Order: sequence, then C-alpha cells, then structure tokens
Amino acid sequence: MEMLINILVGLALLGLLVWLAWKIVKAAMNRSDEPAALGLKWLITLVLVGFWVFALRGLLSSGPGVVIMVPISVLIGFILGILWTPSLAKTLVSPLTSMFDGGNIEAEPVPFYAIAEAKRKRGLYDASIAEVRKQLAKFPRDMQGHLMLAELFAEDQGDVDGAVECLEQFYAEHELGAVNGAFVLNRLADLQLKFKKNPQQARAYVQRIHSDFQDTDQADKALQRIAHLQDEDFLVTRQDKKKFEVKKSNLKLGLMDHSEMVQAPVNDLDGKAHELVMHLEQHPNDTDAREQLAWIYAKHYGKIDWAIEQLKELAHMEHQSVSQIARWYHQMADIHCRFSGSSEAAKFALEEFIQRFPQSGHSERARTRLKRLKLESKTSKKSQSDETGSFPS
Repeated sequence: MEMLINILVGLALLGLLVWLAWKIVKAAMNRSDEPAALGLKWLITLVLVGFWVFALRGLLSSGPGVVIMVPISVLIGFILGILWTPSLAKTLVSPLTSMFDGGNIEAEPVPFYAIAEAKRKRGLYDASIAEVRKQLAKFPRDMQGHLMLAELFAEDQGDVDGAVECLEQFYAEHELGAVNGAFVLNRLADLQLKFKKNPQQARAYVQRIHSDFQDTDQADKALQRIAHLQDEDFLVTRQDKKKFEVKKSNLKLGLMDHSEMVQAPVNDLDGKAHELVMHLEQHPNDTDAREQLAWIYAKHYGKIDWAIEQLKELAHMEHQSVSQIARWYHQMADIHCRFSGSSEAAKFALEEFIQRFPQSGHSERARTRLKRLKLESKTSKKSQSDETGSFPS
C-alpha cells in the first residue's frame, strides 16, 4: 500500500513537472521570433538530458564508469552551451534593449491614414475617401477618421450634407464623452457657419453641448461661444470686401502747431458700455464682455465699485480655471491701485484669492505681489479728471 502511494505521488509530481515544462516551452515559443528553431533546441536538450540521466544511472554503478561520465558530462554541457548561449544572452540584455526597441511588446493597432492623405494631396478624392472608409471599417470608433471623412466631403467634394451626416451619425452611435463630443458638435457648427451661412443651426449644435454635457467645462465654453455667434446679417455683410483708404501723410507735420496736429479718434465708450450691458442681459456668462465692461466702468466712468462687482461675478462663476480666476483677482488689484490708489483694497482682493486657493502656484505669485502693493499704488495712481466721463443716465 505504501509503495502504491509513493508511485502515485511520484507520478503526480512528474505530471506537474511535465505540465510546468510545457507551459514554459509554449510561452517561450510564443514570444520567439523563430518558434521552430526554439522547438528544435528544446527537443535536442531533452534528448541530451535524458541520455545523461540514463548514462549516469548505468555508469555510476561501476567504478570505472565515474571516469567515463566526466567527459560525457563535459560534452553534453558543451553542446547545450552552444545551443542556449545566444538565447540566454538575449534574455539577459533584453531589459536594456527593450528601452530602445520596445522588446517583444506588440504595438497597439492604430488606423493608418497616410495613404488617404497622399491621395488627397494628389486630388484623388474618391480614392482618398475609399481609403478612409477602409480604415474606419477596422476602427469604427476612431474620431480622426470620421473628421477626415467629413472634411473630404465638405472641402474637397462640396458635399456639406454628406459631411454633416457623417459627423451626426458618429456622434449618435458612440459615447464620446464631454471633450470629444463637444469637439464633434463644434465641428458641425463650423460647417454650418462656413459653408451654409446658417447661424441658427450652428447655435443649435453648440446648444446641444450645453444640454448633453451639463456641469462640465465644455458646457460653459459652449455658452461663451453662443454669446459670440454672429447673426445671419453679419455673415452676409462679412463677404463684402472692405476698402481701406490710405490717407496721405502731411509732409509739414513737424512744422505744425500742436492744435493743428491730427488727433486720434475717440471711441464711443458710452455706446460700447450700453452695448455690453444689453449683451450681458442676454448672455450673462460671456466672460469676455463682462471683463470689457468692468474696465470701461473703471477707466472711463471712474465707477470702481461697479468694475469690481463685475470682476467678482466672473471670479465666482462655475467651471473657470484657477489661472483665469487668478487673472481676474489681479485685475481687481490693478483697478484699485490705478484708479483709487487703495493698496488696502487691492490687498484684500489678493488675500481673498489666496484664501480660496491656498495650494495653487498662482497663490505664490499673489503673495509676492502683496509685498509691493503700496509702492505699486503710489506709482500707478493717476488723475481721474482727464480719463473719466459721465455715466449716461
């Protein structure tokens, strides 16, 4: 009974060793560039090792066999060395060489559009489209291919409807996420503006960004773009080329009296302010317009509180980057230093930013500026009498 147990245990261990050896050999052959040659090496190795074990058992039973076994072992070791030295050397240096050639890691398959681009440059647009479709059949989720296909339709074949259909289908069939989804919808809006002169449809595409990706940076940027989309009349009049008349310079400019010199045109800041106020009533999230209005309030009207109020509203808008918020707080400090001369108010603005973002790198810049605010307010303060106007009632 005990012998039977020993035999079973021995067979189990032998089976385990054979299974492990097979796994190792199979993995090595899969990684090898020459699996047939590697298989032959393993076969020769097993034959030599088997012969050596068989000879060892037979020759060691007799005294003279020990002497014969030594050269046999050396010969077998020499043959195995010739067989395996290149493979072992390659294995040892592979960590170093893999840093440069990538090793045995298979490259991730990616679409190849070079052929399509080359055919497009040669004016073979149909062939280029066919090549892009060929790649998209293998990689249907590749956004670059769909964008390239839409570009070929719209710009090279004049088929704007085909381009729109291509991008709309891609957007509908795939979960693109906020970044890629907004990119595709913005491209659709561009097609409507550039080729169809249809700002209403373009606005609808941008509005979809805001509705499909709410509470994201892309939704906020969509609102900014909606605020700046021009109407149809502007797009039509923009096609008319403006003629610029170059006025003749006065050759006696240096001999003229100061009162006779040509004065620079004065901007209608009152009208601009009114225009910005009306614009912000319709598009309250237009950061560019609100920033312009803040500076007109401060510089033209001397309404420091109104200017700071506009900038504070910007600084507390959602989905704004820290760098953008830092810029607005620094503008608050600029306005206080330049137009009111109040270094304390400027200090309060910068300290508020530091309190909101204590770990930001922009806070270090704000702390550095705090040290020179008094000097800055003294050198920057200007008289308001010549610069400010009266706010229209």
